[in-house]
Amino acid sequence: MPVPGSPEEPSVRRHQDLTITVERLGGVAVVAVDGEVDLCTVPMLRDVLEATSNRAPWRIVVDLSLVRFLNAAGLEVLIDAQRVAGPGTDLRLVATTRATWRPLQLTGTHERLPVHASRAATVAAPRRRAADTG
Repeated sequence: MPVPGSPEEPSVRRHQDLTITVERLGGVAVVAVDGEVDLCTVPMLRDVLEATSNRAPWRIVVDLSLVRFLNAAGLEVLIDAQRVAGPGTDLRLVATTRATWRPLQLTGTHERLPVHASRAATVAAPRRRAADTG
Protein backbone atom coordinates (compact mmCIF):
# COMPACT_ATOMS: atom_id res chain seq x y z
CA MET A 1 0.00 0.00 0.00
CA PRO A 2 1.44 3.41 -0.97
CA VAL A 3 2.29 5.95 1.67
CA PRO A 4 -0.24 8.84 1.68
CA GLY A 5 0.98 11.65 -0.58
CA SER A 6 3.53 9.44 -2.35
CA PRO A 7 3.12 8.56 -6.02
CA GLU A 8 1.57 5.23 -6.88
CA GLU A 9 2.93 3.05 -9.63
CA PRO A 10 1.52 4.33 -12.93
CA SER A 11 -0.93 2.08 -14.73
CA VAL A 12 -0.67 1.80 -18.51
CA ARG A 13 -3.29 0.70 -21.05
CA ARG A 14 -2.71 0.31 -24.79
CA HIS A 15 -5.08 -0.23 -27.70
CA GLN A 16 -4.30 0.27 -31.37
CA ASP A 17 -3.01 3.83 -31.74
CA LEU A 18 -3.58 4.92 -28.14
CA THR A 19 -1.64 4.58 -24.90
CA ILE A 20 -3.05 5.90 -21.62
CA THR A 21 -0.98 6.18 -18.46
CA VAL A 22 -2.57 7.02 -15.11
CA GLU A 23 -0.45 8.35 -12.26
CA ARG A 24 -1.71 9.43 -8.89
CA LEU A 25 -0.08 11.66 -6.32
CA GLY A 26 -2.24 12.19 -3.28
CA GLY A 27 -5.58 13.55 -4.43
CA VAL A 28 -4.49 14.36 -8.00
CA ALA A 29 -4.82 11.84 -10.81
CA VAL A 30 -2.92 12.51 -14.06
CA VAL A 31 -4.26 10.72 -17.13
CA ALA A 32 -1.65 11.05 -19.91
CA VAL A 33 -3.02 10.25 -23.36
CA ASP A 34 -0.67 9.42 -26.24
CA GLY A 35 -1.86 8.76 -29.79
CA GLU A 36 -5.12 9.15 -31.67
CA VAL A 37 -8.42 9.72 -29.88
CA ASP A 38 -11.15 8.65 -32.27
CA LEU A 39 -14.22 6.44 -32.53
CA CYS A 40 -12.12 3.27 -32.19
CA THR A 41 -10.12 4.36 -29.14
CA VAL A 42 -12.64 6.40 -27.10
CA PRO A 43 -14.10 3.36 -25.32
CA MET A 44 -10.74 2.78 -23.62
CA LEU A 45 -10.40 6.47 -22.73
CA ARG A 46 -13.94 6.48 -21.32
CA ASP A 47 -13.20 3.37 -19.22
CA VAL A 48 -9.98 4.86 -17.85
CA LEU A 49 -11.62 8.19 -16.98
CA GLU A 50 -14.55 6.45 -15.26
CA ALA A 51 -12.22 4.21 -13.26
CA THR A 52 -10.15 7.25 -12.31
CA SER A 53 -13.28 9.13 -11.19
CA ASN A 54 -14.36 6.16 -9.08
CA ARG A 55 -11.19 6.59 -7.01
CA ALA A 56 -12.50 10.07 -6.02
CA PRO A 57 -9.48 12.31 -6.64
CA TRP A 58 -10.01 16.00 -5.94
CA ARG A 59 -8.52 16.75 -9.38
CA ILE A 60 -8.19 14.82 -12.63
CA VAL A 61 -5.64 16.19 -15.11
CA VAL A 62 -6.11 14.85 -18.64
CA ASP A 63 -2.82 15.51 -20.41
CA LEU A 64 -3.40 15.63 -24.18
CA SER A 65 0.13 16.84 -25.01
CA LEU A 66 0.98 13.71 -26.99
CA VAL A 67 -2.37 13.38 -28.78
CA ARG A 68 -1.96 13.53 -32.56
CA PHE A 69 -5.68 13.45 -33.41
CA LEU A 70 -8.79 14.37 -31.41
CA ASN A 71 -12.27 14.11 -32.92
CA ALA A 72 -15.81 14.79 -31.70
CA ALA A 73 -16.08 11.39 -30.03
CA GLY A 74 -13.04 12.23 -27.91
CA LEU A 75 -14.42 15.66 -27.03
CA GLU A 76 -17.68 14.04 -25.92
CA VAL A 77 -15.79 11.65 -23.63
CA LEU A 78 -13.94 14.58 -22.03
CA ILE A 79 -17.17 16.49 -21.39
CA ASP A 80 -18.87 13.34 -20.04
CA ALA A 81 -15.88 12.75 -17.76
CA GLN A 82 -16.54 16.07 -16.05
CA ARG A 83 -20.17 15.07 -15.43
CA VAL A 84 -19.22 11.59 -14.19
CA ALA A 85 -16.54 13.00 -11.90
CA GLY A 86 -19.14 15.07 -10.07
CA PRO A 87 -18.88 18.31 -8.14
CA GLY A 88 -16.15 17.09 -5.77
CA THR A 89 -13.66 16.51 -8.57
CA ASP A 90 -12.00 19.25 -10.60
CA LEU A 91 -11.32 18.00 -14.17
CA ARG A 92 -8.74 19.94 -16.20
CA LEU A 93 -7.02 19.48 -19.54
CA VAL A 94 -3.49 20.02 -20.84
CA ALA A 95 -3.48 20.93 -24.54
CA THR A 96 -0.23 22.00 -26.14
CA THR A 97 -0.65 21.27 -29.84
CA ARG A 98 -2.90 22.35 -32.67
CA ALA A 99 -4.20 18.76 -32.91
CA THR A 100 -5.87 19.19 -29.51
CA TRP A 101 -6.28 22.93 -29.03
CA ARG A 102 -8.08 23.50 -32.34
CA PRO A 103 -10.96 21.03 -31.75
CA LEU A 104 -11.33 22.25 -28.15
CA GLN A 105 -11.58 25.83 -29.38
CA LEU A 106 -13.83 25.23 -32.41
CA THR A 107 -16.40 23.37 -30.34
CA GLY A 108 -16.28 25.67 -27.32
CA THR A 109 -15.10 22.82 -25.11
CA HIS A 110 -12.32 25.09 -23.83
CA GLU A 111 -15.08 27.22 -22.25
CA ARG A 112 -16.56 24.21 -20.40
CA LEU A 113 -13.32 22.60 -19.24
CA PRO A 114 -10.27 24.52 -18.01
CA VAL A 115 -7.35 24.09 -20.43
CA HIS A 116 -3.72 24.71 -19.48
CA ALA A 117 -0.49 24.79 -21.49
CA SER A 118 1.48 22.47 -19.19
CA ARG A 119 0.95 19.62 -16.79
CA ALA A 120 2.71 21.54 -14.00
CA ALA A 121 0.39 24.55 -14.44
CA THR A 122 -2.64 22.28 -14.41
CA VAL A 123 -1.62 20.47 -11.23
CA ALA A 124 -0.73 23.76 -9.48
CA ALA A 125 -3.86 25.71 -10.54
CA PRO A 126 -6.20 26.75 -7.72
CA ARG A 127 -9.32 24.70 -7.25
CA ARG A 128 -12.47 26.02 -8.90
CA ARG A 129 -15.47 26.91 -6.78
CA ALA A 130 -18.54 24.66 -7.19
CA ALA A 131 -20.43 27.56 -8.83
CA ASP A 132 -17.70 27.75 -11.51
CA THR A 133 -18.08 24.13 -12.63
CA GLY A 134 -21.42 24.59 -14.43
